[in-house]
Amino acid sequence: MPMASYHETTCKTALNRVRGMPFAWSLNPYRGCTHGCHYCYARSTHTYYGMSVGKDFSSKIIVKTNFVESLRRELQSRSWQREPVAIGTATDAYQPCEGRYRITRRVLEALRDCRTPASVVTKSTLVLRDADLLAELARVADATVYFTVTTLDPDVWRAVEPGTPPPAKRLSVMRRLVDAGVPCGVFLAPILPGITDSADSIDAVAAAAKAHGAISFGTSVLRLAPLVREHYLGFVAVAYPDLLPRYERAYRGTNIRPDYLAAMERRVARIRERHGFAADAMRDRRPPSDRGAHGAVTASGTARQLPLLMSLRGG
Repeated sequence: MPMASYHETTCKTALNRVRGMPFAWSLNPYRGCTHGCHYCYARSTHTYYGMSVGKDFSSKIIVKTNFVESLRRELQSRSWQREPVAIGTATDAYQPCEGRYRITRRVLEALRDCRTPASVVTKSTLVLRDADLLAELARVADATVYFTVTTLDPDVWRAVEPGTPPPAKRLSVMRRLVDAGVPCGVFLAPILPGITDSADSIDAVAAAAKAHGAISFGTSVLRLAPLVREHYLGFVAVAYPDLLPRYERAYRGTNIRPDYLAAMERRVARIRERHGFAADAMRDRRPPSDRGAHGAVTASGTARQLPLLMSLRGG
């Protein structure tokens, strides 16, 4: 991985309004990510800053230094309705520079103080540092941490996610968060055709998720939007050259063909059932604002965030 440089900037707002999705707001204190996952959908967003989707994305990290101050102003507004917030939809909020800047920790403090429910998607073990705040937020509003684990194969992990902690360490940290009172789930996202899509590979991740205390297990299949497609296929050409013709045939556009998606859905459903993961495993983790009278669960809330969060952070 190339050495990273950090480019400090300021933002006008912290909360990003999201439309047409199960959650209304997202927070991304950083842009770019030193994890360098080759499939990451967010690579294309780096072009907004005049940077490339390749080395620039994983080595030139944008840091929003006034992020927390902006967030507190927005959360303290009379118009704020304490709607669920998704943290890390376009970058991992716990990538290594968080150890220096500590923006995400201060974000959690602001959310706790304003009793705003939140979810975090991460591959980082640094999230364990904030177990205290996540547990507090879970008590006063709602908080869930989703760990992305695409494979347990060490060779595949090193190839596709070169800057991330080993999957076993992520799972160990998840267990410690669960024991600290923080509900956690696992995303196998994305499923990479020909690389991580076998029944054995998916089953191994699901079994590990259950063994480490996950209360949900979700998946999504690789999507290849423009620019990300070119980067990912370049990676495949080097790391898995025998698969390149298959990818070129399968991905004429952003999504793989429907029959493959249907087959994966059936495979995952069998595996999820085998390990006792319900499709609505997060239903009882709804924030209070999404419950009806006497705590009855309504049709909105954290559980409905699962598919969107998988696609957003899984690529």
